[in-house]
Amino acid sequence: MTRVLALAAVFALAVPARPVEVIPIYGVSFLGGQYFFASDKSKLNANIKANVAPALKFEDSNWTLIPMYNGNFRGTKSVSDPVGSSTLFQQGMDHRISARGIYQRQDSNWKLKPTVAFKREFLRETRDETWGQGLFDFWTTSLGVEAENEYQAPFSYRFGYDIFFTKFPNFQSLESQSGVDPSGQPLGRERAGVDVLDTLNQQVSASITRPFPFDNPKVSVSAAYRLLYADYRDQPIIDVSGQPSTLGRQDFRQTLGLSIGMPKSYRGGRLRAGYGFNFNIAHNGSNQNTFDAGQSRFMSDTYSYLNFSVGPNANFSWGPKNETTSVSVGFTYSRTSYSGRLAQNTAGAFLADGQTDNRFLLALGYAYPIAPNFKLTARTNVLRQTSNQKFEQSYRYTFTTANYLLGFAYDY
Repeated sequence: MTRVLALAAVFALAVPARPVEVIPIYGVSFLGGQYFFASDKSKLNANIKANVAPALKFEDSNWTLIPMYNGNFRGTKSVSDPVGSSTLFQQGMDHRISARGIYQRQDSNWKLKPTVAFKREFLRETRDETWGQGLFDFWTTSLGVEAENEYQAPFSYRFGYDIFFTKFPNFQSLESQSGVDPSGQPLGRERAGVDVLDTLNQQVSASITRPFPFDNPKVSVSAAYRLLYADYRDQPIIDVSGQPSTLGRQDFRQTLGLSIGMPKSYRGGRLRAGYGFNFNIAHNGSNQNTFDAGQSRFMSDTYSYLNFSVGPNANFSWGPKNETTSVSVGFTYSRTSYSGRLAQNTAGAFLADGQTDNRFLLALGYAYPIAPNFKLTARTNVLRQTSNQKFEQSYRYTFTTANYLLGFAYDY
C-alpha cells in the first residue's frame, strides 16, 4: 500500500504544476435484494457502490490526471458465485484507489495512459466471521501503461501492458490450522502449502473498435485480445506420486473477444435502442496437476480449460439525457471444458470424460428517473448450470440460482 501511494505521489509530481480545471465525475448506488437457490432464499441484504473520479485538466499542458476511488459492498450473492455449503450467505467488500495520467499532444491522435492502482478485497463466508480475517481475502498492486490512437472519435485501437501482484495474506495461517476449504473438504496437495495462491502476473493486450460503413457508421465492431501470464511462485507442481515437486505452477490465459453493436432510433429519435451481440473465447493452459489420494488417481492439467460464451443483448431508452428511462435485457450461454479434470459419478468414481459445465444466464434491468441524474433501478438475474460432474459432496454443479436488486442510483 505504501509503495503504491509513493508511486502515485511521484507520478503526480511529474505532472507540470499549472492552473487546473477540475471535472467532477462521481456516482453512488444503494440497492437491496435477495438471493435464491433451490427452495431457499437469503435474507434481504444491501449492495452499495460508490465511484469518485475528478479529472484534473492542466491548463496549457498535454496532461490530464484522473485519481479514482471505487468502493463496493456486496450483501446479496451474485448468481455466478460457486454453490457450496452455506451458500445462501456470503458478503464481499472491495476498495480500489488508482491514478491514471493521460498525455496527448495537440497535433497527435495518440494518447499515452500510465496507471498505478491498489485494490483490497474482503470476503465473509459466515455471519460470525470478522471482516479482514477471511481465508480468501486478498490485495492487488498494479502498474500499467496503455497507448491509444483515436483515429475517428469515438473509435480507436489500443495496446497495453500491465504487471500486478496478488497476495492472499490470511491463506497461509488459516490453512495451516484447518487444512480444509470453505466447504469443509480437505484441500488438495497443490494448495496445502505456503502462499500458494499468491501470483505475480503480466498481461499484454490489444483492442480495436471500428465503424461500418466507415464514413457513415451504422454498426460498430469491437475486438480485443489479452494474454495473461500468472506465476504461482510458491505453489509446487504435484507429481505422479502425489508429492510436491521442485517446479512451480505457471498459467497462460488467452482471451479473444468480439462484440457487435447497432444503435437505432424510432419515433423521430424519441425512442433510442441499442442491439448487441458478444462472443468470447478463453483458454487457460496450466502445468498444475491433481492427485486424489482416496482413489490413488493422478490427473494432469486439471486447471487447464477452454471456455466460450455467446449471447445477444438489447437496451431501450427514452426521455431527456439526464432523466432517461431505460430497459435492458441480455442472454449469455457459456461452456467450459476442462482438459484433464475428470467427471465423477454420484459415488465419486472417476469417469472417462473430462468435466464440462454449461451455463445459461438471463439478465434484466430497468431504470426510472426521479430527478436529474437520480434514478430508481431494478435488476434481476437467473442462472441455470448443468454439468456432467455428478459428485456434489462439496459443491453443486447442476443448479438454478436467481437474485434481484432494487434501489436508487445517482450519477454526475
